Amino acid sequence: MAYNAKIARNIKPLFEYRNDAWKCIRCGMCRMTHPDFLQSHKYSDCCPRNIKHVFESYAGTGTQEIVRALTCDPPELEIDDYLKKIIFTCTICGNCQEICNAVKDLEPANAMMALRNYIVNKEGPMPAHQTLIQSILNYDNPWLSPRAARARWAKRLRDVNIKEAGKDKVKVLFYVGCNESYVSDLIPVAETAARVLSLAGVDFGILGAKERCCGSTALRTGANEMFEKYRRENIEMLNGLGIQTMVTACSGCHSTFAHNYAGDLKFEILHVVEFLDRLIQEGDINFEKELPIVATYHDPCHIGRYSQIFDPPRRVLQSIPGVNFKEMERIRQYSLCCGCGGGVKTAYPDLAMETANLRLDEARDVTKADTIVSCCPFCENNLGDAAKSREDHKFRVVDIMQLVAESMGFEKGKD
Repeated sequence: MAYNAKIARNIKPLFEYRNDAWKCIRCGMCRMTHPDFLQSHKYSDCCPRNIKHVFESYAGTGTQEIVRALTCDPPELEIDDYLKKIIFTCTICGNCQEICNAVKDLEPANAMMALRNYIVNKEGPMPAHQTLIQSILNYDNPWLSPRAARARWAKRLRDVNIKEAGKDKVKVLFYVGCNESYVSDLIPVAETAARVLSLAGVDFGILGAKERCCGSTALRTGANEMFEKYRRENIEMLNGLGIQTMVTACSGCHSTFAHNYAGDLKFEILHVVEFLDRLIQEGDINFEKELPIVATYHDPCHIGRYSQIFDPPRRVLQSIPGVNFKEMERIRQYSLCCGCGGGVKTAYPDLAMETANLRLDEARDVTKADTIVSCCPFCENNLGDAAKSREDHKFRVVDIMQLVAESMGFEKGKD
């Protein structure tokens, strides 16, 4: 059962969370998986920063205490480096809010986002996030890469008919996102997606150099005003394209467009895994090759808890011939975050890596899988980094699109 906790939607100013903060009874449920879904004590923890730091201040209850203290008159806390560490080690995964929604119906994750915006307005962005923020302002992406390079990957696919949305009339916009456009390890996901869409007969296009950051990075790191700028400009551009559906390859892009742009976009918004599921069910994708692997699926926070997209990726995996699909213990709305979100991998890379290894431990011990599958560039990147550092159990970390392509008869980015 999911409670639709509305994580990272309609974030209010910090002072509007004050009354809610006083309703927190410090039950501690925000630190663990909901008892109805708990399978073992070993895999009961749910909050990455609390697993590492243990103290209550690093849990949802601590978030409420900080809100109380900062909204007193005068405030009972000073904004110092330690307080910032407590606030910015949160991955905004939303697990605490999912649990609390079932118990007390409070919003600790949303309050955390309000806390971040409060800190940024008072003190400016975290030093580790400053480069990301400035890069988005300068280049419309967080990777210090020129706008002209955004669609360079598409120019290499000379045998795939990729239209230019805005110039050519298309039904489907493939919104690639900053990660698959610029990060070398993730660009093959964009290439593979384009090939799969083309082979399935989808009338699609991309924005190319005109595509801009959705603003998720700014929003999750507390730069809300900057996010609103991108939101307004993107809404105007996207609504002018005349598309019926926008398909995103990034789970962060999906949750941002689906929830933080909610009501202002005049077309259907789908994650590519939902679109894949639809194509498979309609018979537009044919699998030719068996994949003899043991695979488990890692639910990304942004399309899992944030958007309740749980069944489509599992149906896609189970439709691929030869795949032996096994579930971990912490799954669906109670999946453990990979540790990368909310700017944590940039500001606190050790925490991101430790959390990823905890997730890989669970996959190893519970499923004996050789393949970890996700559909989020952040998860793939972080879990992949952890997998490369391990010697006890070798994992292959892949995007679900890669397995679809392999079973269709071609590998990512290749014929």
